Amino acid sequence: MPRPKEVIDVDLVQRAKEALNNVPDHKICLRLQAIISSAQHPIHLVTSILGTSRVSLWRWTKRFSSKGIEGLIDEPKGHKPAKLSPEQRQQVGRWLEEGRTRQGEPIHWTLAKLKAVVSTEFGVSMSQAALWHMVRKLGFKQKVPRPAHAKADKKSSRIL
Repeated sequence: MPRPKEVIDVDLVQRAKEALNNVPDHKICLRLQAIISSAQHPIHLVTSILGTSRVSLWRWTKRFSSKGIEGLIDEPKGHKPAKLSPEQRQQVGRWLEEGRTRQGEPIHWTLAKLKAVVSTEFGVSMSQAALWHMVRKLGFKQKVPRPAHAKADKKSSRIL
């Protein structure tokens, strides 16, 4: 009696994974199948076959029981909303553009000074990194002195 040929090979598995990824909402199908399979098989077996954790399976089960199929859809991750409104950001941009404070006094802006003024004017505390990102989005760049060689003559390289 001849030996049976292998039906499932590496190429077939790879094509199946690609086909599954092309199916719309394939994650929901997998999550539903995991919930169904966990009723008949041990949870550790289901999670090892699907390549997920027990906590994820437990979370999917709880969300499906409370919200139905909508509970299995991933919610958008999003980011924290900006602390300053668009009008406030424009105001900061005007301060930087003019090189003056709100009272009209000339000033050389640094992030520390800007942080203090934003805190007093708008009542919002921001980190220097967040301020730096906002300033960059407004189109401003940091002024950096030209580099000087370590062995250069300090006296003759100064600009008068």
